[in-house]
Amino acid sequence: MDSSRSFWKRFWKGSSDRRNSPGMMNRWMAKRNREEKGTATQVASPLKVKAEKLPVEAVERILAHLPLPALIRARCVCKRWRTLIASPRFLSARADIPAVANPPYFPMVFSQSYGRKCCAFDFANYRWQRLAPLNFVPYKVTYVAGAGGLLCLRNCFELLVVCNPITRQWKNLPRSSGQLCVGQSLIHMVMEPASKSYKIITISATCKTEVYDNSSKSWNITSHSLPPGVTCIRGRTAAFYNGFLYCIVDEGVGSKLSGVIAHDVQLAVWSSMLIALPTGFGEARSSNSLQPGSLAASLVECRGRVVLVAEKMQLGVTLIHIFELQLMNITWLEVGSLPYEVGSGTPFESFKQGLRCDGVVVHGDLICLTSQSGDMAVLDFSTGMWKRLPECPLAVGKNPEIDIAVFPFLPSLDAPV
Repeated sequence: MDSSRSFWKRFWKGSSDRRNSPGMMNRWMAKRNREEKGTATQVASPLKVKAEKLPVEAVERILAHLPLPALIRARCVCKRWRTLIASPRFLSARADIPAVANPPYFPMVFSQSYGRKCCAFDFANYRWQRLAPLNFVPYKVTYVAGAGGLLCLRNCFELLVVCNPITRQWKNLPRSSGQLCVGQSLIHMVMEPASKSYKIITISATCKTEVYDNSSKSWNITSHSLPPGVTCIRGRTAAFYNGFLYCIVDEGVGSKLSGVIAHDVQLAVWSSMLIALPTGFGEARSSNSLQPGSLAASLVECRGRVVLVAEKMQLGVTLIHIFELQLMNITWLEVGSLPYEVGSGTPFESFKQGLRCDGVVVHGDLICLTSQSGDMAVLDFSTGMWKRLPECPLAVGKNPEIDIAVFPFLPSLDAPV
């Protein structure tokens, strides 16, 4: 009897030790946590079921009213939303909501040799915003043109690449027959808003004019030379208005004469008339100038007007004036000039050293100028007021290793490449 009693005593003592051991307690706590978590999941599950059973029309209506940055993030939630946002029905419904119109990124700055970073100025909040880099294109690229939410880039193989930074879609274009050398060619992109079809017009270093039509996916040579007397295209900007592409050209080898000629894109012919630039503007600099070459001159289209932004030297100082081409009588009308103030520390002091030809961009009534040092000034045509923009966070122009491009960009979810 005593031996039996001592056996059960030892048995219960061992069971108690096992129940109170740290390992047993940990396993018991883990089981309790699993049970509590299961209970919480069961409580929340009805809400989850209701959310999943929302009609597609309701989800579509909610997403359509989101601003573009939030809508881009919403595409990452699930495959269902990503497919919905890319559907023609959704894009059409969103286009009918004026309150959520895609805001322009203006000006947009692209660091071409420094991580392909991008930033854009937000006029609503008057500050710069960093954007997603263009690292989805597997090449080292430079910006050459853009229209309708698409960018035209040139890669290291001298091929043109068209991409949509919002949808991150891209494609290589077929190689053209002309030599699109950097600094010796002009590339301009035109978008047809109704059909979302685009054309890319190129003028090569050999003065050959070619047009790429996205609808036919092919190049077409429209001209093998420029009009008689014209030696080369000057600058990397052009103005497209009413079916004509207006370009700045030089007349004669070593000549100081520069002017504007037009190319009829539909008929594929160049005009024979050279429209001279305003006197003193865009001429070659003097031989003792610290900045050899020609004075900057850039053409842009602004609200159905062909606008010239050009430099003029006066008493050793660079002056910047803005002209509108009067197409009825082929004359230039001065419509503005960058304020010039004597002394240091003035808002537009850096522009005295010169203007970047490829840094003149337009959106709506706003025209943005970029100085050689990377500072930016904006003219509002509707008010005639000038403003100096805050310094770009990409240190524009401050670091010689950073090659930047400045351009306007209107984000689009439905612009196909």
